[in-house]
Amino acid sequence: MVSKKWVIRLAVVVVIGVCSIAYAINAVYTVNIGGEKVNPGELHTGRSAWEVMGATLAAGDEPNALAVGERTYATVSAAAEGGDDKIIIFDLRTKERQHWNRARFRCIGTTDGASVKYQVYLGSLGLGGTDCILAPVGELDFTIGTQASTTATYEVADTLTITPSDSWTKAWGSASPTGNLVAEGWIDIIGADIIVLVPTTVGCDAKVLGKGY
Repeated sequence: MVSKKWVIRLAVVVVIGVCSIAYAINAVYTVNIGGEKVNPGELHTGRSAWEVMGATLAAGDEPNALAVGERTYATVSAAAEGGDDKIIIFDLRTKERQHWNRARFRCIGTTDGASVKYQVYLGSLGLGGTDCILAPVGELDFTIGTQASTTATYEVADTLTITPSDSWTKAWGSASPTGNLVAEGWIDIIGADIIVLVPTTVGCDAKVLGKGY
């Protein structure tokens, strides 16, 4: 016959085991932006606001598309030719941008009908990296429409023509509705953590907007 002492010990062990399992399960849960627990095995889309990746003035020279000897992060960072100060380097290695698997692009500008073109390059510095290869991904050719933006005097581009590069393995997606609506391009960045935008044509003061998901 099992003694009462062993029954009590067994009950205590069972209770401790159940509590340990429950605690372990609870510990692996993550929380969403609202503080609610979510299953880490589920697919979650990061929801962040559109942000200005860079602002470019029409005044002054525009930079040229990067030559074959200029397509590294260190070279672009130290660029000193005419117009190179307009090159935009956008770092994805921040806490707020860690969820960027794909990048979306829009453009706003101050003049209806003006053309704004950005050469897009992607690279991977990694944590603590100081240099990396920049791969040309394509060219975004925006035409400004008249839809108001959230920035005073700036209107939204309603037309977009994308010229893709053969050096990137993922295809561009785009919306070019015209009619003073909102044009947009997007691409899978497949792990890149640096976006370089070279504004080769700036028909008016402009800003390129970005959002990841």
